[in-house]
Amino acid sequence: MKRFLLAAALSAYIFALAPAIFFAGGHTARAHAAEVSYARATAEDAYFFLEKDDSSSIFIVPYTYCIEILRDDGDWYYASYASNSGIYKQVRGYCRKQDFSPVEGVPEVVYLYKTVTVTYRSDEGNAALPTLDEITVEAAFYGNFYSGATAYSYVYAQGSFGYIKGATVDFPLIRDEEQTENEEEQKPTHEVNFGLVTALGICALAAVALIMLYCTTRKKNKD
Repeated sequence: MKRFLLAAALSAYIFALAPAIFFAGGHTARAHAAEVSYARATAEDAYFFLEKDDSSSIFIVPYTYCIEILRDDGDWYYASYASNSGIYKQVRGYCRKQDFSPVEGVPEVVYLYKTVTVTYRSDEGNAALPTLDEITVEAAFYGNFYSGATAYSYVYAQGSFGYIKGATVDFPLIRDEEQTENEEEQKPTHEVNFGLVTALGICALAAVALIMLYCTTRKKNKD
C-alpha cells in the first residue's frame, strides 16, 4: 500500500510538471525568435538613409528583401543592411517604418546578394606607352537610386561605395509577405508541440510504472 501511495504521488508530481514542460518549450522558441528583429521592404521605394533626413538617402532596399532592426526610433528604424561577407560590407543607417513590415523569426532569405560588373575604360594616353584599354571589376549591388529621371545602382567595389549609371532590376522577388508571416507564425507552434509530446511521453511512462508497481504489490499481498 505504501508503494502504491508513493507511486501515485510521483505520478501526480510528474503530471503537475507537464504544463510547465509544455509552456517552457514555447517560451524558449519565442525568446530565441526575439533575439534578432527583421523588417521586409513592402514598398518599391523603401529608401535607406544615412540620417533621419530625406536628403541623406543612398539607395532603395530591394523590394521584398529585409533589413535588420537595430533600434526602434520613433517613425524610423535604425537598421543595418548586408553583412561583412565576401565582397559585401555591412551598412548602417535609417529606414522609414511605413515602408517596411516586421517579420517574426529569421527569414530564409534576408538580403539580396547580387554582383554587377563594372568596366573602366581609360582615356587615350601616350601612344608610346603601354596602356590598359579596359579594367573590369566585380561590385556588390545594394540597391537602385534615382536622381530625377536618371537611374543608378549603388555598389561597393575595391573598398569604396559609389554609383554606376543604370538600374539593376533583374533580381528574384521573395514570396509575398503574408505567406512568409504565416510560415514564421507556425515555427513556435512546432516547438510547442514538441514540448507537449515530451510531457505526454513522461506522463505515459509514469502511468505504466504505476500500473506495474500496483500489480507487483498486489501479487505479493496475495502470496
